[in-house]
Amino acid sequence: MPGYLKQFARVNPDADREEIVVTLPKSLVQQFRVYISDLNLSADEAVQHLVEQELHGTPKMSRRDQYREFWASLILEMGGTRTPLAQSWFSFASGHKGVTYTLSFGKDGRIRIELSIDTGDKMANHRIFEGLRTMRHDIEQRFPRSLSWEDNDHRRSCRIALYRPGRIDDDNIEELRAWFVRGLALFQDVFALLLQSVV
Repeated sequence: MPGYLKQFARVNPDADREEIVVTLPKSLVQQFRVYISDLNLSADEAVQHLVEQELHGTPKMSRRDQYREFWASLILEMGGTRTPLAQSWFSFASGHKGVTYTLSFGKDGRIRIELSIDTGDKMANHRIFEGLRTMRHDIEQRFPRSLSWEDNDHRRSCRIALYRPGRIDDDNIEELRAWFVRGLALFQDVFALLLQSVV
């Protein structure tokens, strides 16, 4: 929100001191509330933060803050109310214990949407995975590119994933967010009924 002070701040002098009052239009109040909630600041602390940004320039955001801001925007776009975390991944429940939809930024320069299977029992995980794999041809007809079916023997968990290049500090971050949103909706649409038959 840098630039808001310049636009909306007014000096309010009184006998003892000068105060700066920031009056936001109603249309921006909710955006400001989300902004301070994302920063985990009080309104006064957020104004101080804005002052520092505008007087000294916006400092480079930490990687953790980049992730938190990214997930906050994604959750808001999806109409959710969950608290974003400062981590490289974010999970959504499938309605089945131990099975989640997870969005993540990998260390290899790729982003991933996955159906993650980890019930705590390796045999149960592989049974669910193999049940879905019997429907692989029909499942993959629904996706724009090939899925990665990952059931490594040395790991307890399994996953079915869709990848594309992407990093948190890429210039096309809005495109990456849109890809996550569309892909998550597709995963949920494809797997919701299938999971009922294999879990």
